[in-house]
Amino acid sequence: MAPPKDPVSLAQLAVDLALKVGVDAADAFVVHDSHLDLEVRGGAIETLNRAVSRGLGLRVSLGKRTATAHTTDLDAYPLTRLATTARDMARALPEPEEPARYAPAQAIEAFPHPDPDLQSETIEAKAQRLAAVEQAMLSVPGLTRASSVGWSEHDAEVALVNSRGLSLYAPVCRVEIGAEGIAERDGESYSGGYHAAVPARRALPGPAEMGRRAASRAVELLGARAIPSTQVPVIFTPQTGWALLACLTEALRGDNVLQGRSYLADRMGQTIAAPAVTIRDNPQLTRGVLRNAFDGEGSPTRDLALVQAGRLQSFLCDLAAGAKLGVPGGGNAVRPSYDSRTEIGSSNLYLEPGADTPEAIVQATPRGLLVTQLSGWWVGRSSTEDTFSSAAMGIWIENGARAYPVRGITIGGNLLTMLQGIDRIGNDLELLNETSTPTFRVAEMAISGT
Repeated sequence: MAPPKDPVSLAQLAVDLALKVGVDAADAFVVHDSHLDLEVRGGAIETLNRAVSRGLGLRVSLGKRTATAHTTDLDAYPLTRLATTARDMARALPEPEEPARYAPAQAIEAFPHPDPDLQSETIEAKAQRLAAVEQAMLSVPGLTRASSVGWSEHDAEVALVNSRGLSLYAPVCRVEIGAEGIAERDGESYSGGYHAAVPARRALPGPAEMGRRAASRAVELLGARAIPSTQVPVIFTPQTGWALLACLTEALRGDNVLQGRSYLADRMGQTIAAPAVTIRDNPQLTRGVLRNAFDGEGSPTRDLALVQAGRLQSFLCDLAAGAKLGVPGGGNAVRPSYDSRTEIGSSNLYLEPGADTPEAIVQATPRGLLVTQLSGWWVGRSSTEDTFSSAAMGIWIENGARAYPVRGITIGGNLLTMLQGIDRIGNDLELLNETSTPTFRVAEMAISGT
């Protein structure tokens, strides 16, 4: 028997076959994906890779026991063998305390494809876009060379079907562009770059702006000097501030809270940040790169205020964590691909913008640091400890103005103390990644220098 071509029918077939071999419940997740990677150097295409993939992930349950398996062989016989293998795996597992949960049947209308003509644009046209970014980088005085300019796109469709009657479909699109340049002078060398991940090409800034941003982040560090250790206000740009939210995400996961692996476990309803701080996760944002109407388990997504006016309001939850924590509907189960299990995660996580311009925040800082680059902040990242530490570079501020670039420093502290110390928030929020912040200032932080 030939397999169905459309992903919904294919997922339904896999679920039917799983039930036929004797499982109690099942769901199937199908991904059809077209992927393109492109890199330009010297105005010409240097690397080009295109791939088309189709795969299916199957989850089955026997009693409380649950197992998952996946395949790219989508004929009927291999799918039957996959179902049998998953069933046998479930039988071999120890009995857990809690059964797996499956979303109930419900109608969830998928969002329309954000960039339906993406694949109609020729590779040559995309290469010309990258060449324009490269040229704009090289036009910035002080930039020595463009080290890389790249493009990546995923144009996919997904389907999720389960044995409770749930049947969902959605187009998924992701476009990424990255550029990095090198600035050199008197034996010193600094790199700077620009990266954006968006759901559609129209959400990208123009090539000239992208090139200028990338080059400027390298050139502005020329002449960087060391500074002594001190404590001053620290201003985070959108290119660095998102790291603080990324560090917070693991502690906001409902499963970590339930298992005692989160420093936020006993803080629900308490103040964990400054009153001006509101942090949201919203999978439904039109310009959000991870926009989706349903999550990896089939629960409807929603705009979720995790921190509202400084108070911890909610956790990120899948169906299991939501049931135990009293959060209805899940909505934060992430399933990156057919060969991945679901896990709890954020989608379009962001700090709500304030009223200040970035320049006004600098002008309101008599003496401090504008952080433009972070590195190593992810090392030792933990959901049980709220310690934040990172090597950094940036611009020293004197008398409310940018004075000179600095290097060789480390910034750090307790993450919750940093969030509680936020006293200025900018109006420059851009949704150019899964996690985003505007410019913001922490009133005082420790800087380790010479």
